[in-house]
Amino acid sequence: MNPFESYRLISPFGMRIHPVFKVPKFHRGVDLVTRPSKGPLYAFVAGEVIHAKEGVNGSGFGGYGIVVAIKDDKGYLHCYAHLTMAMVQVGDRVLRGEKVGLQGSTGISIGAHLHYEIRKVCSPSFGYTLTESGVVEPTKYLQDYYAKEELFTVDKKDANAIIDKYLKPAWEVAKTPADKKEIGRLADELRVASGQPKQNV
Repeated sequence: MNPFESYRLISPFGMRIHPVFKVPKFHRGVDLVTRPSKGPLYAFVAGEVIHAKEGVNGSGFGGYGIVVAIKDDKGYLHCYAHLTMAMVQVGDRVLRGEKVGLQGSTGISIGAHLHYEIRKVCSPSFGYTLTESGVVEPTKYLQDYYAKEELFTVDKKDANAIIDKYLKPAWEVAKTPADKKEIGRLADELRVASGQPKQNV
């Protein structure tokens, strides 16, 4: 699946000729365009807002213009840059698909777009590094993240009913340690799929 299907990709992740400085430079994220030019932008993942204002030099967001930065549940930082305005505040908890700001061209930019970048850590300097080692390729990250989210599709009550009705009796009559281990593994798969912790570790 393409997490950016509602956008037009104008600059991918990786080496490129910088559109302003006209020199080879690693592009730390992806540049996306939506319509209209000040159209709404929505969170690609849920998380906590830890930055929602103009980036200043030395902050980790110098040249990025108005930035909304959201920390996800894995500790990665999702940066929405060059916005016309932020529509969330530091400390807010946002859901996937929630409006976070309006597309713009603030900071070092040649036109209205969203620069979307995912950093591996949130501090210091909001996870900014001088090399590309501090970022991940956004498309792959989101595809993997969404696949993980889709695992949590079993209702907790249903998962526990299956474990109690079928797997526990099977475990009690299992003849070998290997059989018991496999039944325990299956029970834990159901627990994880319903958002519960494993019990057979």
